[in-house]
Amino acid sequence: RSGMGMPSIVQWAKAQQSKMEDSADTSKAKREGLMAGMKMMTLQQKHQAEIAKATTEEEKKEKTAAMEQELTLGMLNIMWTTTVVDITATLHEVVEMVLHDQSVDKDARKRRAHGLKKLGEIFMECKGSPSIGGDAKKLYEEAAFAAMLETIKRKEEAAHTAN
Repeated sequence: RSGMGMPSIVQWAKAQQSKMEDSADTSKAKREGLMAGMKMMTLQQKHQAEIAKATTEEEKKEKTAAMEQELTLGMLNIMWTTTVVDITATLHEVVEMVLHDQSVDKDARKRRAHGLKKLGEIFMECKGSPSIGGDAKKLYEEAAFAAMLETIKRKEEAAHTAN
């Protein structure tokens, strides 16, 4: 503290820098989402032009299937990117809350910080984004199905508990 009840210049500068970094991350995520959407539109227009040039029904079916495959992979990539951005933003908020929790003493926050560091090291050892390929569609379908089953299970448990 500055002695006048105000944060010190260093604390204020750190807070301002953190806000600017958060804003830059948000802008980058929005820009990436916009670029991915534009890429999808361009891909669709390209494929539609190729389909229009097709001379036989068989050729149209092949080009339509190729378009659907490429657009599906593009959408999976967009969903993956969006998920990563969402997880990152949520994790940032949680870490800020855990490390700046004033309801515990400094030693507890320090232990939390060491635990988070270890967790981060483990996380960084894991592989990066999955390669988007034919298996990605199957993986997404399985994840969506599992999420649906979990939702149904929770609703049934809530209904059972309410009765």
